[in-house]
Amino acid sequence: MTIVLELKCGTNGFRAHPVKGKWIYSGNSRVLHLFSEDILTANVFGVLNNLDPRAWMVSFLEHACNFSRAEFSSLYEQNNFDEFTVLLWQDLDQPPGTLEGITQADVLIKLRNAAVLIECKGLSSLQARVSTDERKDDPKLWWDQAIRNIVRGYAYTRRHFGYRSFFFVVLSMSKKEETFSQYENWVRIKEQVERRMGKDHDLGGIFPKDSVDDICKELSRQIRWVEWSELKEALKNCTFDEGGGYKCQSRFRDDLVNYLDFKIGLWSSLPKTSTEIRSRGGSRANS
Repeated sequence: MTIVLELKCGTNGFRAHPVKGKWIYSGNSRVLHLFSEDILTANVFGVLNNLDPRAWMVSFLEHACNFSRAEFSSLYEQNNFDEFTVLLWQDLDQPPGTLEGITQADVLIKLRNAAVLIECKGLSSLQARVSTDERKDDPKLWWDQAIRNIVRGYAYTRRHFGYRSFFFVVLSMSKKEETFSQYENWVRIKEQVERRMGKDHDLGGIFPKDSVDDICKELSRQIRWVEWSELKEALKNCTFDEGGGYKCQSRFRDDLVNYLDFKIGLWSSLPKTSTEIRSRGGSRANS
């Protein structure tokens, strides 16, 4: 499904991680890089976009993300998947002026009553500093990648999808980072939002004073760090309702499971402190 990535990037090509000796060649051309997060994202979600979400996505949300049916019952209503759409590298709204560039969601899944933004990572860390206010004589205003995705994703969902619930998932080859873990405490989300309201006045309409606490509490409950291996297991354990001797969806699922097995093994063979991968792991999706 690299066709998804090529169509998205057009004639400008795509950015891969240039670790020496890890290219696949066709003729004399380097055609894809084994450690490209974008290729991994395109291949996995390009296929999943065409499979029944009532099978794979329910398994992903419940068993990989641990969004329990008891706490998030509306997430599992059958008609919730009637409006299933997968958007890859979707540009999210940016504030006016020069506060920051466009935030790009690696994967944005739209359901009838929810939106799920997925930030896809290999071994690269979440970026600690992803935007700044460059106005003359004005103090710089920094985000980290997690809070910027949470706030911009939630704002985009409210503006374009109505009052759907917003969920944010980091899908990574690595263990959960403190940069992400801090936002499981809703107070940290509120602090970050309030720091920015003085400059980004649009946030006041998204986080009104009388409900900002409730919104931040909800957001902190609806974020998860998931490893690719957990997605693989969720896919292995889902069952598609398809008849006939040639079960296309199950075959595609099996291909994805094998592909994830390969990619997980490939990444796990690298030194965990590999600076070659991490130093080039900055997301193309945030500027």
